[in-house]
Amino acid sequence: MNERQRLQQIMEAEKLNAKQFAEEVGISAGTISNIMGGRNNPSLDVLQAVLNRFRTINSDWLILGIGAMYRPNGDGPQTALFDIKPENPQEPSGITNTTQSEKTPISSVQYKAAAAQSERKVAKIVIYYTDGTYEER
Repeated sequence: MNERQRLQQIMEAEKLNAKQFAEEVGISAGTISNIMGGRNNPSLDVLQAVLNRFRTINSDWLILGIGAMYRPNGDGPQTALFDIKPENPQEPSGITNTTQSEKTPISSVQYKAAAAQSERKVAKIVIYYTDGTYEER
């Protein structure tokens, strides 16, 4: 099985046609058409885009044809991490508006006690922006 056939298998498993697959992965419909038609082989950039979008796909399987289609801890077809649609379109995807009465308050004493019990500390925070840039803190 070659890369084209493996891409076809992903599309079938994810129930996507070529145009939908191209949109999901972030490549042009022409590129996927040329790959599916056998005119071009998928580039490393295309394969990376597929792996970035479909995180449960086994990279060894996609690139080398070795192993199972999905990673052992991946349970098959999966949507993107932030495909959750917000109830309020003004809010970022995956985040819902919670009123103060819905929140469970935590006292500073409880917080300090919990922090004292834990030896883990935050090492790095990465913020990803919609324009493709990021910031590390």
